[in-house]
Amino acid sequence: MRLLSKSNISTAEDEDRPCVCPTIAYHTLPGSMYLAAKNGELDEVRQYLQAGNDINAADGDGYTLLSSACVGGQLALVRYLHQQPYLHRNTRDWAGDTPLMHAAMMGHTDVVYELMTTPHPCRLNVKSVNDYNESALTLAISNEYTEVSNIIKSVQLPQMPAPEKFAEKKSLVKAKGYLDVKFECQVCLECYNNNERRPRSLSCGHTFCTKCINETLIRGSLRCPFCRSEHTPTVTVASDVPVNFIVDSIIQEQLL
Repeated sequence: MRLLSKSNISTAEDEDRPCVCPTIAYHTLPGSMYLAAKNGELDEVRQYLQAGNDINAADGDGYTLLSSACVGGQLALVRYLHQQPYLHRNTRDWAGDTPLMHAAMMGHTDVVYELMTTPHPCRLNVKSVNDYNESALTLAISNEYTEVSNIIKSVQLPQMPAPEKFAEKKSLVKAKGYLDVKFECQVCLECYNNNERRPRSLSCGHTFCTKCINETLIRGSLRCPFCRSEHTPTVTVASDVPVNFIVDSIIQEQLL
């Protein structure tokens, strides 16, 4: 796989400047992967990238995995993509729209906040305008998404993480753990613990940490980020979701 040049990523010397992302994609994103990203199919996207495919590949309309996830409002997938250092976040589609513009015009408040507050080597260009001279802010305002526009106006972009710190992030290809059990939440990619990251199992069988489940409940009904199944019975707080005691017992032993 041919990676994009590191020279296109912001450096410490110009960390206050937006990343100048490539205007031409080196690889084509299959239509199936556009739909997978738009629908939040995290496992399918992970397998696609683990196979060595370009994270910045774009389809015929210029949509990348990130922009597709932003169209669909897929917070878990956006968080996963943010873990990858060669992700470009200011790419443009056929109309000049960036991922941030897509999230803003669709009113995906949590995704906009994630884009605005996550440190990444590719510094976000908040002031970028599309071919119709519209920015993420004006798109949010014209669509009457007040909360989104307030975030864009008030949130100060974080400083770019130090290269050595970002290198500690999880790699695209993860080693299989003991008994093939994953000891990290596959939404936030943080390790489980016995507090806010305690593992809990949804009715579909997928497991996530308590904090991510709570964040999902704030936005409405509890749906699995992987298979999109709605959790039953209806719950209002993460503590009502049963603990995954298989994973939890191993975590407790590790914490002793």
